[in-house]
Amino acid sequence: MELKDLFYVIIAILIAVVVFQLFMWLLPLIVVLVIAYFIYIYLTDRKY
Repeated sequence: MELKDLFYVIIAILIAVVVFQLFMWLLPLIVVLVIAYFIYIYLTDRKY
């Protein structure tokens, strides 16, 4: 029982690390996309 609990804790830590790494990789991408979207809206609004 104790070994099984330790196994679950190790799996949970690994999943948390993978999610954290994925988030740190996606965060700059999301920020760049949001900034590009606002710049696009700003430029298209000025033309009309």
